[in-house]
Amino acid sequence: MSDTDAARLGELVDWENGLISPEIFINDRIYRAELERLFNRAWLFIGHDSMFPEPGDFLNTYMGGDPVLAIRQRDGEVRVFLNACRHRGMKICRAEDGNARNFMCTYHGWTYSTAGELINVPNLDTAYFNELDQRRWGLVEVAQVAQYKGLWFATFDPTAPPLEDFLGDMLYYIDAWVDRSPGGIEVLPGAVKWTIHGNWKLGAEQFGGDGYHAVITHASSLGTFDPTFLRDVQGIEFASRQGHGYSMIFDRMTRFADDPLGRYNESQVRARLERLGEDRANTVGNFTIFPNFSGLPGSANLRMWHPKGPNEFEIWSWTIVDRDAPEEVKRAQRTSAAFTEGAAGVVETDDGENWDLIGQMLERGTQTRRMAWNYQMGNGHESDNDPVYPGRVLRNYFGEGPQRAFYRRWLEFMTSEEWPVVEQTEPDRREHRASAMGALSATPRGGSR
Repeated sequence: MSDTDAARLGELVDWENGLISPEIFINDRIYRAELERLFNRAWLFIGHDSMFPEPGDFLNTYMGGDPVLAIRQRDGEVRVFLNACRHRGMKICRAEDGNARNFMCTYHGWTYSTAGELINVPNLDTAYFNELDQRRWGLVEVAQVAQYKGLWFATFDPTAPPLEDFLGDMLYYIDAWVDRSPGGIEVLPGAVKWTIHGNWKLGAEQFGGDGYHAVITHASSLGTFDPTFLRDVQGIEFASRQGHGYSMIFDRMTRFADDPLGRYNESQVRARLERLGEDRANTVGNFTIFPNFSGLPGSANLRMWHPKGPNEFEIWSWTIVDRDAPEEVKRAQRTSAAFTEGAAGVVETDDGENWDLIGQMLERGTQTRRMAWNYQMGNGHESDNDPVYPGRVLRNYFGEGPQRAFYRRWLEFMTSEEWPVVEQTEPDRREHRASAMGALSATPRGGSR
């Protein structure tokens, strides 16, 4: 990217003053630069331990625009490879997930082991005269893979900092849902996938901290909202210097329906308070881990925003439960999640309509692409020294600090030739980070094993 292009992006993304041009959501050249500069470098979510627990288990997913295979190895580690045959680039696996001993490309039959080695080439003797060095033609492996409490991430960038540094103070907020019970979480089998005619960043920024839309957008689906909600709701917003965001509402986990799921959640209140403390246990929230991994833990939902063009993206959604919850509770949680946050969920369709209509306007119009969008809510009212919560915190549920932080980090990736290093500005939570280290393991790739 030239200096001129970088300067132009700086004009389009005035994060300091909360002014963002919609051009970044529709421009094809900017989208192609995202694939190269953002998705080729950032740590991206791959999957959870429960999604591929046994050796040979695999997941078929994407890192930006590139299809990848995440495969559990015999030693328990996870390795991630481009899902592309080295002969002509055909996918070597088209199944969403499963267990395999090897993968054969259905174009010409080149076959690879679960460790990415090329183990069979048809007509090796008569077509290649035994001159093909199979050791040189294994699958292309992603540069680094790491996990935090069963959440696996990968990056194509061998110079990317450790995953813990990338997550930063987001670790404190991740623990609020991934570590709320002794057995941890489990992702229920099956991803729900659907396509939105819009830009992936619209979903990612909303989940990072947009509680402001809830009462208006979801008025029909959640019509039981107390009309005083907008005035009286108590909560916070967290904005990470690394681009992550988390927002939470206080005192929302003690009202339960009289069903298996409600009774289970009510029974867990005391244990969760003891495990996480009042500042995290008695809350519901939503998050985005920069750039495209989000969730609504209170609704048992995790999701990825997979870009498919400047004005199209896929949502991949999973239901999460406490691993040690009774089976009837897990079934009830799946039903509840599908009813609200599924592809046809009563809440989800509200959001999808917004994103789709915005995409239509930007694609068809010219003037709508020229006006600046306002991201100024709460600007100047955040603190980097909150006595309880790490990171940049707004002591209000409504704000746009996470969005400003998201686009600040986006701009840094888009205008930097190398990994965009930032100064440490967040409070140093050494005690929390030390406890997190025990659950974090990183496996650099590309060297000797």
